[in-house]
Amino acid sequence: MIDTIQIRPLTINDEEKIANMQTGIEDDYVVRIFERLITSEEHALYGLFSDDQLVSVAGYSVFKGQYGMLGRLRSDQRYLGNGLATTIIEYIIEQLKKDDQIKWVGANTQLHNFPALRVLEKLQLPRLELLHPAVLVDQSKMPEPTGDVWTKLETLEEKRKWIDTIQHDDSVIFPLEAYYPFPTSPELFKDEDLEMWSFFENEAQDRFAIVKFDQKRDQYAHVVYLWDDLFEQPGLMKTLYEELEEFKKQYGDETYIRFDLPDETRNKIPNDDAFKFQDPWILHGYWK
Repeated sequence: MIDTIQIRPLTINDEEKIANMQTGIEDDYVVRIFERLITSEEHALYGLFSDDQLVSVAGYSVFKGQYGMLGRLRSDQRYLGNGLATTIIEYIIEQLKKDDQIKWVGANTQLHNFPALRVLEKLQLPRLELLHPAVLVDQSKMPEPTGDVWTKLETLEEKRKWIDTIQHDDSVIFPLEAYYPFPTSPELFKDEDLEMWSFFENEAQDRFAIVKFDQKRDQYAHVVYLWDDLFEQPGLMKTLYEELEEFKKQYGDETYIRFDLPDETRNKIPNDDAFKFQDPWILHGYWK
């Protein structure tokens, strides 16, 4: 039974407390990068305390100055069943609502993370999109690519032409990074980002693809393609294979093509054995 609680931002003085939580998470990355999370301007980490006992943790990260992505929710297993996760997430949402710079509030949670999904449902965060992380680990198990390589767009003007078709349509979910998709807005597409990203256009000029470097635990040539004919478009896979080789020259051989696929595209993968999959992630959120 918990009678009194306090929620506050965590500080370096709480490092031992979070390390001693019994969350059941082996090698918890939040513990490993704790100091970075509490000192970075892009991240915030809160703790819910019962007396002096840290019993639940959650936070958020800010992307592009306006997207507040909730996350890092974990609770001490000795205190489960008291609604603590809901309480701390609700508190953090209220903090984000008060921040005029934050325009969107959301969370990205794996399909089978039932405790986190229950919290989001209780707090009525709308479900937006389910995406399947798919990393291509064995090209030899894919069909031989056909068609001509797509045209690489070199100028910012050419890239902007395509971005202009999506940046004001917030029904488009754009995977900005691995694990961090967002509804589109102009803030996602700064010139300095577009200049770094590789853009390709098909011969009919009715499709485009983006390839950008990303690194989480692994290194990725992260592909963004917004249609469900990814594996049917002539020349597209050949284009991605060639671009991957360029990425490997720059970032090393342990770099892999990564997609974040909605259901309809996931179901069209020609050979699952060519890929490494994760549990799908479900994006929730809303504009303030």
